Amino acid sequence: MKIRSTLCALIAGLLIFGFFAPSADAAIGPKHLQRLAQRQTQLLLRHFSDGDVASPTRCNEGQSRKGTDGVFLLPTRYDGAGDLTFTCRISTRTVLLDLGGAVATEDADPESTWTLSTTGEILHFTPATLERICDDLLNVYYLAPSAATLDAKPISGTRISTPAFVAKVRPKAEGLFAASEALKHPGKLATSYCGWKTKLRLKPGHHVIVVDLLAPGETDPSTFTYRIFVKKSHHHHR
Repeated sequence: MKIRSTLCALIAGLLIFGFFAPSADAAIGPKHLQRLAQRQTQLLLRHFSDGDVASPTRCNEGQSRKGTDGVFLLPTRYDGAGDLTFTCRISTRTVLLDLGGAVATEDADPESTWTLSTTGEILHFTPATLERICDDLLNVYYLAPSAATLDAKPISGTRISTPAFVAKVRPKAEGLFAASEALKHPGKLATSYCGWKTKLRLKPGHHVIVVDLLAPGETDPSTFTYRIFVKKSHHHHR
């Protein structure tokens, strides 16, 4: 198991098809934000390739300008470090922004373990333990959201952790794909997200979101700038 030095980054293994065993720890945060966090993480992992700092690498990759269920899921930091700028043209008024967090995944390697900070219990990365591991990670490393602004005004977020869910990965994400192959379900992995999200309502026109993402062990943040143009709605009158 290792924690990557970026937003998302606790990677150690993911999924199994079928039913997930109940978790001893409850998921954290509003249910609708948990669902959006799952969708944003699925988008991230579906488009991630080794070497990418963020995924998707382009703002409109993988979803239409209308977003997902009316919410545009912005690209998320995943691995490595670096300042990035995204240009986004959208036709929905709402966006979901990641303010720092991690992804726990199932791992077939018996040496991949996580030691709970509260009890010292050692857990393997299985579908039944992912949420407990992610909750612990959230409480140890992600105590506050990353500093962020919308049009130069500070914004904050909501603490989120999700139950385990299925995410797709592609062969270009060699480590993740190899884990899925070892688990006998290539291209699909079980995942739990924990971190900070915020849902922002934007007026038509131009907006700028800036986030300074600082992952565990880092001293210099990776600054993500989202330049967003929200298209005006056109109403037809008889």
